[in-house]
Amino acid sequence: MPAVGRRWAAAWTTGDTRDLARLYTRDAVYTDRALNLVFRGSKGVEEWETGSRQLIENLKFEATGGFRGGDGVVVEGVFSGHIVGAPRPFAVPLVTVLRLRGNLIQSSNDYYNRGEILSESGLPADWTPPGS
Repeated sequence: MPAVGRRWAAAWTTGDTRDLARLYTRDAVYTDRALNLVFRGSKGVEEWETGSRQLIENLKFEATGGFRGGDGVVVEGVFSGHIVGAPRPFAVPLVTVLRLRGNLIQSSNDYYNRGEILSESGLPADWTPPGS
């Protein structure tokens, strides 16, 4: 796996939202394709991770593979945690595509199955987080 992919995966395990944000350019775009959410800039990346950790206890990402081609990096792994208030934890495959500018991430796109997370968590398919 490329070094930036290892750093990206490791940053999700530290719990310090600044670790992930430091990997991104100031004008970065972080997109969660399953939820159709977009966050801009390193502050947006920090906001995304903070919100994720508030909604999902024991949030983890375990990298299982990846590769690099030009300015693109693909990171494969398992996204897991326990949605606050859900009957059960979940663990689902996730793929993230990173686009680089130099040694920093200019954009990232997360791809996973939202329905699978809800099903494994014991939540209905139309569930939305409280307050959304």
